[in-house]
Amino acid sequence: MAPGLFWGVLLILIGLAAIFKVLFDVNIFGVLFALFLIFVGVSMLMGKPWMFKINRDEKQTMFEDRTVTIQPEDNSEYNVIFGRTVYDFRNIQFTDNEPIRVKINTVFGNSVIRINPNTPVRIKSDAVFAGASMPDGNTVAFGSIQYATDTASRALNQLIIDAPVVFGALQVRAD
Repeated sequence: MAPGLFWGVLLILIGLAAIFKVLFDVNIFGVLFALFLIFVGVSMLMGKPWMFKINRDEKQTMFEDRTVTIQPEDNSEYNVIFGRTVYDFRNIQFTDNEPIRVKINTVFGNSVIRINPNTPVRIKSDAVFAGASMPDGNTVAFGSIQYATDTASRALNQLIIDAPVVFGALQVRAD
């Protein structure tokens, strides 16, 4: 077990124990101390102090709204956690006759993927207690769903998107 995981879980458990103890003897300083311990534990689990740092990474969205219009690179991965991101892939350019693979993870968030219906695109989404909807009207709340544009079957250069969603929402729009 990694040291950060161990100490993070330990501090969260100590904080929760302090909250339960304090709930019976309403002591505001005890509650604040317990919340501080939980915050430190969660920060250690995340691996960085996410609460005080402004997120400038285009591939990570936490607690914010953003629109991503950059050209995706092959095997790139994007994460949406407690936020909303619109991925605009309508103007994607294929430099080689090779597919571009992208993974978009959504956890407790909302992802919108905008694609051009004339661009060869294949999308697979696995939803767990979530909602995933495709341009053809198909949706899923628990399970897998796939979508492909009409040009995807005969093109070598295509955008392949893997988009798992957990306790969130994914919407793919072809416009």
